[in-house]
Amino acid sequence: MNIIRLILTFFLISSCATTVVDQRQVIPELFDPELKKGKIFVFSNHMDPLPMNIRVNGEVRKIKHTETQIFDLKDGQNSVKNLGRVSTGESSNCDKQPYTFNTEMFPEVETYYFVIQQGFDSTIRTFTCFKDFEVTEKAFLEQINNPRNGGSEFLQNLSKSFINSLIF
Repeated sequence: MNIIRLILTFFLISSCATTVVDQRQVIPELFDPELKKGKIFVFSNHMDPLPMNIRVNGEVRKIKHTETQIFDLKDGQNSVKNLGRVSTGESSNCDKQPYTFNTEMFPEVETYYFVIQQGFDSTIRTFTCFKDFEVTEKAFLEQINNPRNGGSEFLQNLSKSFINSLIF
């Protein structure tokens, strides 16, 4: 009986352990100053076992929780929009319109970073939805290295981005 308890305890502890992944090996483009130029990095932290679809500049891809997708940055108008869970479609996106930006307005910016986070829409009733946030490179790296950490600095960055999206 003690052996069974020992095995169950070991299994429980080992299943809760977090695997440390060296992002430099998984996403080398993110850490090479030349390779990351002209790219859009999208990290999904949507906390859902089901994948979701994202559309960046018209290209649609599936993305899983804690996965990073890399897209080419276009000159001029660019857009990023999570299309929600594969099963529910765009109805699970907090925003009705894609996040759009124009590279001609900020020609010095060569790389853009986005994080998809789970949020809540309370227009009529509260339901879970997903929001795309443009973040700094530092905040992006913090999220991909520790996606479970909703630390106050990252939340402040997200709230600044959210407020800016409401105001501008």
